[in-house]
Amino acid sequence: MSRNPTNDFVQFITGGSLFGGGIFLLANQVMASSAFIYRGGGWGRYGGGGSMVPFGTPGMGLLMIPLGIGVCLLFTGAYKRWANLLVWGSVAALGVGVLNSIRLTFMPTTLWALATYIVMIAAGGGLMFRSLGDYDDKPGKGAD
Repeated sequence: MSRNPTNDFVQFITGGSLFGGGIFLLANQVMASSAFIYRGGGWGRYGGGGSMVPFGTPGMGLLMIPLGIGVCLLFTGAYKRWANLLVWGSVAALGVGVLNSIRLTFMPTTLWALATYIVMIAAGGGLMFRSLGDYDDKPGKGAD
């Protein structure tokens, strides 16, 4: 069966539109907020004795020490492997700490809307994968 590249391109664009639209609509139903740490007596400095951390965990400041050491080693040109390990390890740990502090909440929606989002994402992904299939351009195949 021969395939038409123009049809595959249109199919890919249609699938990408469905996929992107479904992801957008689903993401539009999610609320992202920071997970504040509550320490008895109230929120933050003005609400009582507790402290409010806007992102990350209380120990994230300590990650600045290996990051600073790694950057210093990078600029001196000494111990490049250790410097890269310190810098990338600290940046990765900071990223994980920030992502860990984000709280995602799914807003109330109807089952019909949720099913529509999921079907759009699945159908769009299927159309995109189908349009990327292999062509039968191998010499000698079907030439009998």
